[in-house]
Amino acid sequence: MPNIGHVQYCKGDKPNELKAVWVHADYGQGTGLAIGDSNTHFEGNYLIEYFDESGTVLAKLDLEIVSNGTSFHLTWRKDGGVTSLGVGLESSGILSAGYYDVV
Repeated sequence: MPNIGHVQYCKGDKPNELKAVWVHADYGQGTGLAIGDSNTHFEGNYLIEYFDESGTVLAKLDLEIVSNGTSFHLTWRKDGGVTSLGVGLESSGILSAGYYDVV
């Protein structure tokens, strides 16, 4: 199944920081680190870097996380254009989201 993936975010060690682990049907798996302006648990705007298993940067993207009360909508952008869309839910301090690439 091309163009789909899953990501999990948890709060990082610093304020406004999220740590990520991800898997993608086309790109394998890895980690990520997001720095943002979040005043809530996950909702906010972030700059995120995603890394492969060896620590090489694969992507630097803008990430917007919006809560609709029961779930979260995620939008990833590069240079203003949408690259991926996702939906997720929070459980036990972890935001888990499925997503698909639109580009």
